[in-house]
Amino acid sequence: MSEKNTKITDTEQLDLATRAAWLSYIGGYTQSEVAKRLQVSPVKAHRLIQQAQQQGIVKIYIEGAVASCASMEEKLIERFDLQSCLIVPLTDDDTNHELRGFNEVGAGAASFFHKLLEQLPASSHVGIGKGRSLTAMTERLPKIQRPDLVFASVSGSFTRKFSTNRLDVVHALVERTGAEGYFMPMPYLAKDDNERRMLMSQMSVQDSLQLARDADLYVVGIGALKNNHYLNSVGLVTDEDLSELRRAGAVCDLIGSFYDAQGKPVDSPINHHALGIDAEDMAGKRVMAVVAGLGKEAAVLAALRSQLLTDLVIDEATAKALLDLEEKR
Repeated sequence: MSEKNTKITDTEQLDLATRAAWLSYIGGYTQSEVAKRLQVSPVKAHRLIQQAQQQGIVKIYIEGAVASCASMEEKLIERFDLQSCLIVPLTDDDTNHELRGFNEVGAGAASFFHKLLEQLPASSHVGIGKGRSLTAMTERLPKIQRPDLVFASVSGSFTRKFSTNRLDVVHALVERTGAEGYFMPMPYLAKDDNERRMLMSQMSVQDSLQLARDADLYVVGIGALKNNHYLNSVGLVTDEDLSELRRAGAVCDLIGSFYDAQGKPVDSPINHHALGIDAEDMAGKRVMAVVAGLGKEAAVLAALRSQLLTDLVIDEATAKALLDLEEKR
C-alpha cells in the first residue's frame, strides 16, 4: 500500500503531524523551525507536514486536535454541558505574552464558524459580540456567499476613539459573506439609569435590539476584568467602572453583563447599565464563545458557570489553566 493511502494509526504520530501542520500553516514557521520546535530532524519535519496533508488534516484551515487538547475538550464538554469545545494548540513559545493565542484561536474559530454558517437555515439572524478574539476569527474566515443572513451587533459599539470601532466585526463579516449587517448605534455602557432609558428608547436602537434578539446563534468574546482590560483601554469601560466592578467581585464581562467567579451577576449598578441585549436574551440559544489572550481563565470559568455558553473555542494554555482553577474551587 502506498504511503499516500496509509492512514496514521499511531496516536503520538498523528498528534505530531497535526502540531507540525499548525506550526507550518498557522504559525508561519519554516520547515527547519518546525523541526527545532518538535525536536526532530528537518527530514522528519517535512515528512510530518506531508503526512498531515495526506491525512486530510490540512484544508483552507487546519483540522485536527492533538490528544491532550482532545482530552481537555471532553472534560469541558462534560463538566459544563457544552455542545462542542475546540481547543487549539499554541505555536508561540512566549505563553506569557498578552497577545498569546489570537492567531491560533482565530484560525480554529474561523473553521468552526464557517461550518456553522454553511448549516444555518435561510434568513437566519446571527448575534455578534466584539473584541480582539472575534476580530482574529473574522480576519481568517473563508469567504462564503450567504446574502440571506443577517448579522446584528448585540451591544453598543461607539467609542471615544474612532479607530477602535474596528472591534465591531459586523462590517467585516458582511464583506466576507454578502449578508446584511446592523450595528448597535450607542455606547457599550450608559453612565447611569436615566441615560440608559433614554438611549434604549430610541427607535433605531429598538430596531437593532430586535434584530439581535431574533438571533438563534450568537458569537461572543469574553472579557477579563484585569488592569489591562481591553474594552477599558479603548474607552468602552471607564477606570471608575472597572474599579467598582472589581470591588463587587466581578471577574467576567459577557456582552456588558458582569459575573463573579461562580457565574452569578454581581450586585452593582453598572450591571444595569449595559446598552444592548440582556444575557437572558441568549438563554436557550446557541452561544459560541471565542477566547484568546493571557489571564482569561477565571473569566472563562465564570462564563461557563453562568450556563449561557453552548460552544467554546479557546487555546490550550487557557483551557489547562481554567481546568486547574476549576478543580481548586
